[in-house]
Amino acid sequence: MAPTLPDGMTATSLITAKGAELKFWTVKTKEASEKKVLNISGTLDTLRTNLATYYYLDLTTNPRMETVTVPTVDEAIRDRQWEDFVALGVEWKEKVKAGRAFKLLTSDSATSPESNQQTAGSATVIATQEMLPSLPLSQMLSLDVSTNSPENQCISSPLPSTSRPETHSRLSSLSSAPVIQPTPTPTPSRCVGPPDGVAQREVAILDDISTAITGLERRQGLREVIDQIESGEVQAIRDRYGPSEYGRRGTADPSWPKYSNLVSKRERLHRILTGDFSGNKERFFNFFSVPAPQNKKRKRPTDEAATPEEHFRSFRKIVEAVPWCDSELAAERRKVEYLDNNGEFCEGNWLERWGERNSWEIWRDMGKERYVNQKKSS
Repeated sequence: MAPTLPDGMTATSLITAKGAELKFWTVKTKEASEKKVLNISGTLDTLRTNLATYYYLDLTTNPRMETVTVPTVDEAIRDRQWEDFVALGVEWKEKVKAGRAFKLLTSDSATSPESNQQTAGSATVIATQEMLPSLPLSQMLSLDVSTNSPENQCISSPLPSTSRPETHSRLSSLSSAPVIQPTPTPTPSRCVGPPDGVAQREVAILDDISTAITGLERRQGLREVIDQIESGEVQAIRDRYGPSEYGRRGTADPSWPKYSNLVSKRERLHRILTGDFSGNKERFFNFFSVPAPQNKKRKRPTDEAATPEEHFRSFRKIVEAVPWCDSELAAERRKVEYLDNNGEFCEGNWLERWGERNSWEIWRDMGKERYVNQKKSS
């Protein structure tokens, strides 16, 4: 009987899986079996083949394509509902910084007060007509004039018919009566800029994302970078600037190339922690710790009792060393001592030699661990 597949693993997903997924499924398999069945070290093809063999999956045939869930209309609307507000916020920020007033209405809408007055006047008469059908039209017009300001326009067209024949007969005979239309007094549009304190708060809010990005760039320590990932700071920047799957653009924000490297390197570092080190932070930080730099200046007595400061290898150097580690481990696996009688790689021979050490620990024990490109250094 074939073992139960880990969540998300199928023949199709196994064929297209990347390194992080393969290592994750390998770790889950080891946890479920409670014995040594697979090793997390090795090339992608090796990990994929080991998983397929263990779960009896056939990777040589084209499996049935899985059904892709198409996002609903509501999901698409939710995904892009804030895009207009983001664009509005950018415009607002630029206006405030330049000391100019921010207007939501342009000069083209200057005629809107007149149309609003017309609508208000008409609505008043129609509402009165429904409420008081027995009143003469002259009284109804008087009520309309007294209710509204002199700037309101009177009705210049016949009133619409209603469901009451009696009222309609009274009003229809007066449809041609002259109507006075006083010219509305133009009201100058005024827009007062925000006080200095309000403007400062607006700029601070609009600069929040810039502050977050600057914070990522300034904090480069190994522990700090892991905290940035786990707190959601890095994911927030990817969500804001990265490619939108269902958004109107369908592509990344124009500023994404500026931040993509900053985000992707932190994500790759976190995959080393969760994959190679199985999420064991103590083991992870101990491995990448380095001796404190020697200070020629003699310490004062008070310094001797101070808590020693942690020193770690640069997280950028760690991420850049991943391809060198993978390449040299792949070359090690091709050696004769790890092959079986058929000339194929034997996982048992590898485990017998290296045990449960992960890729980085094996790389170090091989004496080939490095964080500088040999081609550039030579």
